[in-house]
Amino acid sequence: MTTEEMMKMCRTLAHKYNSPSHFDDLVSEGMLECLEQVDQGNTHGANLRRMANRAMHDYINIKTLAVSVPLSEPARSLARGTDYKSTMSREGVTKLQQAINSTSTPLESVDVVDEESDPAVAYEKKQTVLDTIRIARETLNDNDWGLFSRHYLEKETTDDIAISERVTRQAIEKKLKRCVNKVTKAMNI
Repeated sequence: MTTEEMMKMCRTLAHKYNSPSHFDDLVSEGMLECLEQVDQGNTHGANLRRMANRAMHDYINIKTLAVSVPLSEPARSLARGTDYKSTMSREGVTKLQQAINSTSTPLESVDVVDEESDPAVAYEKKQTVLDTIRIARETLNDNDWGLFSRHYLEKETTDDIAISERVTRQAIEKKLKRCVNKVTKAMNI
């Protein structure tokens, strides 16, 4: 099998995974595996296809995980969703399954900012709240302001307000939404 034929085969296999953002990486993984197999003397087309497909499967289902998972038969089986009889403990298999199915983002790729410890951020938040309250008081009539302040400042639930006003919770929520829309419009948001 020529290099061009291997490349065509890898591109065809990569389309199977329906992942445009990983397409080039899948092709590279498959092509690398094909070239490694040829170096080892394995030149049969069906074997090259199977090994390239396996490399792509490992890449998309194991190597792109948020945590590092070793490429092993138990990991491959769990990634496929099949049962694997292993010497691993039940707890080990459960932990590996959790790692494979995780949708978490690796911590290295997240900018961690402790906003609570930054006085400038705390000050800005307080100023925003005070500005919002001032605009709400100026914009809303007395009845709407009373409702707005009971719910957002005094932290009274819509159910409690509805009971004391002898109306439905939905009516209170509708009035609150109208109040929020008035305040938002006044703030030009």
